[in-house]
Amino acid sequence: MTNGTTKGDPTSLGIFAYGFGLMILSFYALGIFNWDEHLALMAPALVFSGLLLLVAANWEYNNGNSFGATAFGTYAGFFLNFAVLTFVLKLGWISDLMHAHIVGMMALAFVFMTFFYWIGSFKMTLIHNLMLFFLLIVFILWAIPLLSLTDSGTLLGAMPGAVYPAGIVGIIDVIFTTYLAGALVINDRWTKAGFKAPLPLFPIGQKKA
Repeated sequence: MTNGTTKGDPTSLGIFAYGFGLMILSFYALGIFNWDEHLALMAPALVFSGLLLLVAANWEYNNGNSFGATAFGTYAGFFLNFAVLTFVLKLGWISDLMHAHIVGMMALAFVFMTFFYWIGSFKMTLIHNLMLFFLLIVFILWAIPLLSLTDSGTLLGAMPGAVYPAGIVGIIDVIFTTYLAGALVINDRWTKAGFKAPLPLFPIGQKKA
């Protein structure tokens, strides 16, 4: 039974949550913060980009949005796994090399998952498409150096400089992420007030009537 109440759209929450985690990781990749600050990485990965993404995924599921529920759920899994691995590393239960290889395997898995999300975004908007395209590149640029890491370096050079490209592309993606999430919030308020949505998202792949 329904009381006629319109459900809210959790998409902006999920996008902000994943974008925040990506921003933090990108700052570390760019060398703005020191990788030895393991505990500083755990809080945003565990709470904002992990648990809040799970909440958004559940709300998307309840709204009947399989795309949003699956995407937010899997990215929540990435950040939660990253937080657990960071905690385990801090305790000294695994080595830095093992930590890098496991995160690299996670990044490789998300290359494939993000590719499917990117294909799906061709029936959404240009901003969704560009956000997922750059995220796909980010995961590739994380997977290559972390999976190839040895005592002598990586395929992209010595660490931590090898992940610098991932940081650059990550910040580019954060810009699209922030714009998309912000536009969803602002446009929703404006349209509910009877005005035209001020921030364009450029729909693509829509079937003409």
